[in-house]
Amino acid sequence: MNTDDTLKYWTACMKAADLTEKTIRERLIFIRQLARDVDSLETVTRRDLIQWTAEQNWSNSTRVHRRSGLHTFFAWMQDEGLRLDNPAYRLPRVATRKREPNPFTVDEINQLLQSGIYRKTRVMVALHYYLGLRVSEIAAVNGDDINWEARTIKTIGKGRKEATLPVPAALWPLFHQMPRTGYWFPNRTKNKLHAAGQGHIMGNSVSGLIGEAIKRIGLKHRPHDLRASLATEMHEAGVSDFIVQRSMRHSNMDTTTKYLLLRPEGIRHGFDLLPELNMPERSGRRRALPLAA
Repeated sequence: MNTDDTLKYWTACMKAADLTEKTIRERLIFIRQLARDVDSLETVTRRDLIQWTAEQNWSNSTRVHRRSGLHTFFAWMQDEGLRLDNPAYRLPRVATRKREPNPFTVDEINQLLQSGIYRKTRVMVALHYYLGLRVSEIAAVNGDDINWEARTIKTIGKGRKEATLPVPAALWPLFHQMPRTGYWFPNRTKNKLHAAGQGHIMGNSVSGLIGEAIKRIGLKHRPHDLRASLATEMHEAGVSDFIVQRSMRHSNMDTTTKYLLLRPEGIRHGFDLLPELNMPERSGRRRALPLAA
């Protein structure tokens, strides 16, 4: 079986497992890159994979993800009898580096909104911040998914999880400026999902538009940091951690804490709430009398 046949069969297996189109597409791009750089997927060795991964200019989180992806793919090849071994078994474990949350301040978001960006980009920023939508979810916003009476919006997140979110009062006037039916951000050119003019833009287009605007005003942020702003500002406003987690649509609190920046002022406020102790000025112990000569 040649590489094309292998990847076609792998694609069929992933579809049979009901993986999302995005997951399948990203996995194929990655393995095709590997196939171009090595002699053969059937004969590549553990040493080859180590050398190949070492040469890639990946971020730490991507490196962790790719290591897992290699193991998954070659385990599949082994299960299907396309290889006798799994060369990705026990690849060097990636030392994970925790990235500190880097939320925008409210002043920075206002600076971004007032920097001359177009209305649609302003709406993207607002959806990112007020609702915590991911870029792929923003790209697919459709007026038909909004309940204009209940003031809610339906979205499909990671793992095809559907969620209905209440629209906050500050965001609602912007909704009335956008189409009541159809995609808010239609694609003018063909992309991986839709023919030209027949769908919506991709998430990377949303990320690119906001990212360029951020760069122009010199802020040290990624678009995704707007989600961290949602979590951080809600937490600092005294919203319960459970509601913050549900607002971010995370399965567990550990993921939510990766977005929460505990600012020094908040920590100091927590310290200041501790019950005050009665601190004596002196020990109250008598000094020992000197020994007689």
